[in-house]
Amino acid sequence: MKPEPFDIANALASTLDLLPVTIAGDTQAFVYDQEQWVFVDRHSIASPDDLRLASDICDVLLQEVSAVRYVLLNWIPLGQAASKASETDHVALTLGKTAVTANFAVRKLLDIPATFEKSQQNLIEEALSPLKLLDAHPIAMQLVNEHKETYPNAGERLSELINDSTRKEGKLVFIEAEAGRGKTILLASQAQKMRSQPNNKLPIFIPLRKLPLDTGVAWESITQLIGIVGEGAERLSRAVKSGLVTLFLDGIDEVSGRYDKSLIVSLLALMTGRLRSDQSAVVLSGRRTEARHLSPDEWSVFSVELPSLETDDFRVYVGAVVDGIVKQRASSVDIPEEYVGLVGERLADDQVKRERDDIVQWIIDVLPEIAQEPSLFFVQGLAAIAAGRRAGNRAALRLPDGRLDVPPILDVCLIAALYACLRECTKIDAVAKPKYTVLGQMTVLQGLAAIASAPTLANIPTPYELIPRAFDVDPVNSPEINVAIVRQNAKHALLYATEAAGAYRPQFLSDWIRCSLLAQMFKSKPPVGQLSRADVLKLAASATRAKYTFELLLPSILEDMQMYDELGEALNAAVNDNIEAASANQWALRAAIGDERLGARVLNPLPLAEITDQEFVGFEFADELSGSDFMLDGSVFVNSTLSNAQLNGVSMRGVIFTSCEFFNISLVDCEGPITFDNCLFRDISIRDIRSKFKPALMFRNCSFLAAGNVVQQTKSAFGDADYGAVVAFDNCFTEGELGTLLQGDWTGIEKPVAGIVQKKEAPSPSPGEACLRRALRAFFPSHIGDGRSVQARKYIRLSALGRGSLPPGSPGEEELQQIFESVGFSTGGRSDHLYGPWSQVAGASASGIALRNELVDFLLDGNNRSETVQLLIQKIEAQFS
Repeated sequence: MKPEPFDIANALASTLDLLPVTIAGDTQAFVYDQEQWVFVDRHSIASPDDLRLASDICDVLLQEVSAVRYVLLNWIPLGQAASKASETDHVALTLGKTAVTANFAVRKLLDIPATFEKSQQNLIEEALSPLKLLDAHPIAMQLVNEHKETYPNAGERLSELINDSTRKEGKLVFIEAEAGRGKTILLASQAQKMRSQPNNKLPIFIPLRKLPLDTGVAWESITQLIGIVGEGAERLSRAVKSGLVTLFLDGIDEVSGRYDKSLIVSLLALMTGRLRSDQSAVVLSGRRTEARHLSPDEWSVFSVELPSLETDDFRVYVGAVVDGIVKQRASSVDIPEEYVGLVGERLADDQVKRERDDIVQWIIDVLPEIAQEPSLFFVQGLAAIAAGRRAGNRAALRLPDGRLDVPPILDVCLIAALYACLRECTKIDAVAKPKYTVLGQMTVLQGLAAIASAPTLANIPTPYELIPRAFDVDPVNSPEINVAIVRQNAKHALLYATEAAGAYRPQFLSDWIRCSLLAQMFKSKPPVGQLSRADVLKLAASATRAKYTFELLLPSILEDMQMYDELGEALNAAVNDNIEAASANQWALRAAIGDERLGARVLNPLPLAEITDQEFVGFEFADELSGSDFMLDGSVFVNSTLSNAQLNGVSMRGVIFTSCEFFNISLVDCEGPITFDNCLFRDISIRDIRSKFKPALMFRNCSFLAAGNVVQQTKSAFGDADYGAVVAFDNCFTEGELGTLLQGDWTGIEKPVAGIVQKKEAPSPSPGEACLRRALRAFFPSHIGDGRSVQARKYIRLSALGRGSLPPGSPGEEELQQIFESVGFSTGGRSDHLYGPWSQVAGASASGIALRNELVDFLLDGNNRSETVQLLIQKIEAQFS
């Protein structure tokens, strides 16, 4: 259904708290500040000359006024986009009477400052600068809503939501994605598109990372970023609610440089209370972490996803990046020695050009394998690695059997940064060119990454203090060289441009690049001002927004080695200083490499530590998990044992426990919803759970042993005015009395209790089946929700195989690896990883995809066993000791 045309006259009148009147039968008008505004929407009047002939409009005066403005809604000055201010957007008709464009009327009546257009263009161009860096155009992203409905063109879907308020159902729009997935580019591109097309709505793009927080969170703080203050701020909020202004607020996760739950909640409350209406079009972007705070009644949430990597658009995009890299490598460049092994020293030759299409295909195949959330920055890094390998036939892109040779994620990120530095060498002032080396840039960028990620700027070097040692420059005796480098660093291609005044905090365009530079600090020992090596590592260990560093990039450096002693010491030192980011980083590294390689006990989580979206496979947790007021949101625990721990006030929204065993565990005043799938409990106590979603606790295929298990609810789990079932069971068993298990007046459970029965002994599968199910859970962790959907991972770390709460006597990692390889699993690609036969690395054959489906069917129903599943069970049982 086509949306109704936007009524600019009524929207402006509503914003200004006026009632328009109708003149000449079909034309709206009102008087504001001694000026009469007439909104002409006749198709026959598309220019000031046409208006001069319409005497029925021109001769009407509502009252004595100082001027009359005729807003010609169908007039677009020749060669001028409707949203741009220009000298031709108003034309004098007679004394005191002027014909104006709709955009002129909006800017004039909303009292938009004269600097607005220029500042908006600068903000949008800055947001789109990663595309300029990659020398590429935006590709069509996809949007996926909360119902898993996919919209293949994110820009078109966003336009529909903005231009048709009925599609939003009175909700604000949240665009959710992790860093590097393109949400900033999506919002900035949409704002740019609205500015360049005929449109009576005013788009405003605001990057929230620029929000000043010294005066607290307020609407006036946001509008101040675009030069609107005082009464203008209040008028702008009314303009948003009337649908007159479309607001793009980018990066709620970047507001304070770190995750701050209270700040996020305050900002969201401000937006819903100040800006939400049936007509408003507000688009906010952030990460999954922030999305968890949204009320489904107030927000429509969409995830940004890359298009299918096999689409023509994506292939053309990759080809353009490859061509740019080949062109850059056609002449000699300065590659630092420590990076030569990654990209080689040979110039791009005819062989590289002949193999262009093969390189493009290799990039498309590798991209989904190098990270769960691939960034478009990876395309450039992969292109550089491929060109370097194939120049002079130095190295192959695929293994002899045709499988992919996948480079480490860290190498890909660092090479993308390296090529940006190569380009910067051509931009520096001539006086500093000999000193402004690629190695110096990579060194100073590591320090800038640490400063950008630091929880506080107190007691750490300023960006200026990094320059002398990194570039071997004496700022006293060579001030002109030092100044040139300072200025170039402030506008480096990998950073958001800044005036670089005082002890400023640099901001990176890509979190992947920033996090890779942080990881490199543990390996390359860069100088960071006058800090000692221990203090440098402690600074890096304390990094905020460093999940990529500790989940993926540092493990990529460590491979199958044990953790460096100095890294462990740095993490412990930072945690002992009560730096919650360091606590989160320590637990993220533990999840990534396992306790054996970690080689040391982790410290208890600090309050406010954000240990979110982690995957713990095959761990044994004891009292080191005890703590209060930290966050586990979105984390998954598989094949793990949890014992003797007490968690108080912990945020556990969306946490899933699969095939885990619990002994003497206490959860008090924690926040859900929490899902338990195929778990065993002995002496678990869950008291006064809180949740925005029902049920707060989901138990599926679980066994409660003995009589010491308690789920108690003494107050509402869902808010003061809400009552409902706190717990849901599906195919569960308890050895104790149900009346003992479920206690309190607020459990909301109707009797008889469904989904759980009392039995003296819960049924158990054969040891071989139990072992297979638990080993497969590393590849197939359950989703939260109805429990029938299962996520299929392409690979797992080998260390996760045979680890954790498997049946006694189960085969170990090596035996399980051989069993899985016998049915098509593969250790190709990245070292220390096992790939499913449905992945590109293992060939992604039809039989591999069929096996994936068979394994999913088996996990959903143990009686659903294909020949391959039965064979796996037999081989596992034969290995039992």
